[in-house]
Amino acid sequence: MKTGMNSIRVADTLWLDDGRFGRLLNLLDRYPGDIKQVSLFTAGTHVPLPLYEMRRRCDIIKDRMTEAEKRGFSVGINCLGTIGHHEENLGHSLSGYRYMANIDGVTGRGTFCMNDSRFLEEYVVPLYRMMADAAPDYIWIDDDIRFGHMPIGYGCFCDECIHIFNELNGTSYDRTSLHKALNSGNTELKIKWLRHNTMSICRLMKTIRKAVDSVNPEITLGFMTGERYIEGYDFESISEALSDNGKHKIMWRPGGGAYTDYCFDEIISKAEQIGRQNAYLPEYVTVRQSEIENFAYEMIKKTPKSTALEAAWHMSAGCTGAAFNILPSETNEPIELISGHLKTINDYVPIYRLLEEKLHGAQPCGIHTGWTKDSQAAVPAGTEFASSSGSMYADYSREIFDFGLPECYDINKACVVMMHNEAPSVMRRDLLCSLLGKGVFLDTGALDILNGMGFEDYTGFDKGNVIFPDARERYVSSVYDEQVIGGIRNARQAFHPGDSFALIPKSNSCRILSETVDYQEKILAGCSMGIYENELGGRVCVSGYYPYTYISDTFKTAQLKNVMVYLSKGTLPSFVDTYCRIRNHTFVSDKGVTLALCNPGNQDLENVTVAIRTDRREAKIYDISAAAVKCVSSGYKDFDGARYNMFTVGRIDAFGIVLIEV
Repeated sequence: MKTGMNSIRVADTLWLDDGRFGRLLNLLDRYPGDIKQVSLFTAGTHVPLPLYEMRRRCDIIKDRMTEAEKRGFSVGINCLGTIGHHEENLGHSLSGYRYMANIDGVTGRGTFCMNDSRFLEEYVVPLYRMMADAAPDYIWIDDDIRFGHMPIGYGCFCDECIHIFNELNGTSYDRTSLHKALNSGNTELKIKWLRHNTMSICRLMKTIRKAVDSVNPEITLGFMTGERYIEGYDFESISEALSDNGKHKIMWRPGGGAYTDYCFDEIISKAEQIGRQNAYLPEYVTVRQSEIENFAYEMIKKTPKSTALEAAWHMSAGCTGAAFNILPSETNEPIELISGHLKTINDYVPIYRLLEEKLHGAQPCGIHTGWTKDSQAAVPAGTEFASSSGSMYADYSREIFDFGLPECYDINKACVVMMHNEAPSVMRRDLLCSLLGKGVFLDTGALDILNGMGFEDYTGFDKGNVIFPDARERYVSSVYDEQVIGGIRNARQAFHPGDSFALIPKSNSCRILSETVDYQEKILAGCSMGIYENELGGRVCVSGYYPYTYISDTFKTAQLKNVMVYLSKGTLPSFVDTYCRIRNHTFVSDKGVTLALCNPGNQDLENVTVAIRTDRREAKIYDISAAAVKCVSSGYKDFDGARYNMFTVGRIDAFGIVLIEV
């Protein structure tokens, strides 16, 4: 299976009708869009269908795949329902097996427990053998393989799953006592439950792999995931199960929810989720198609440009192509309505190919938010464990990347790591020592945890009293740029109470950057942000005043850019020097530095200056046509012995993307 290609996912209402399917193929001939794969959904509803109905559908799918193959496409099956998503079309769907249950014992009648051995033997095995018999090039396993379904929420806590957990861990919990223990702050137990959930998925993947191999081991399998930390986020183990320990090539489809462009930030947020999923995939998973889903497939809710740009931006987050799920499905509306989307995707092919050529699924470097695959176990005592709480340790600081600082999803490629609240509590001590010996940015919650773990000699500060009300941050010192001194930031505590603490420096070498004052300039806290260089050689910054929100004024953005360069000791690969709203993925290799910049706003940006850590004074700038424009540095800045040359991008269109190569 080739990298650097796109696929399109085809609803059952489109391939069940021979005429509509033929018209779709005609459109793909007209607007190829680097779409090399045609994937046929098994169903239009989300509960597994009975085997007799699946057999009827597979017979038709086989004929449709033959039609698509004649047009030069690689063709496959997208299995929408293996265990089921949620309660839908129940009267005409599979029944008779054990349902998934949530922590309160409530069952979902549209989702079957993946640890039900009878369900695996009597349904899953024959289902995948049946699809393999239809001779597809590949089979996509959809994201119903998850823990998190409507209407039950996060399972599975059925009696059998708890029994399996007890057998493996030598415990004797029932549902009630397990619920209480998981919410008590027992981090070790939480991590064990995360491993249990991962192993449940792995067992199912091994079952599917074996079933398909019994028919044709040459069929490629692919799996769709999402950002659900309660599953353990152990994509390496799941990949090993699906590939039979690397014996077979597999594909991956990282996903998330961004179904319209009414709020374009949802698309940016989804790219972050996809970047984090890609960060935990083993290198041998070379086909990574991001899910571009315009559910419920009403054409005007996500424009062609947003659809095409989303695929490009996901490629800068580690994907090698896209899986477009954008076709109308439920109605008999003309399939030709999708022409505008397909045409625009076709227009973006040059930038897709350039991204694949230059990046090839590479991981961006820069600032990491301190999340780990065990983030779900960091939820505080008393917080509902069976929830989506783990994501708070990954996406708490989204605003800090809105003004051009480079985001990193792989902690091993980070030059600065931020930490939030309990996040350090699930990190290994050797990892924490390593991070504290480099560059870290902390809020007071993470500071408290680190100090409580015995790292107080390396952090430089203690958390002081809560400062409320009317606190404003005033900049009293600077790392590099003296112009920020005297600037004031107001997070408006009357509207947004909390998140303001005094800091207590513990060393004479601590440097105070900010204090808090009220509206009459009375000092409320002599230190609310400071930096410290510890005996490990690491640099620490602690912020006690709204560290991750309301940080987008000119003074604060300038201060944070300087602080991040300082913490990195001049290894931060780039930052956007111009004050504007922009996203930055930066890649460093032995060939040089490459930036992907996305304008997530509805206004064109002009003359955007970017600081790139390089001695070279020439760069190339590419737009979606992949045409290169040469750019010469307008000057440079030196930080800690590192030189940053300044390059100006003449224009970045609204909702547009450019690539810069040095």
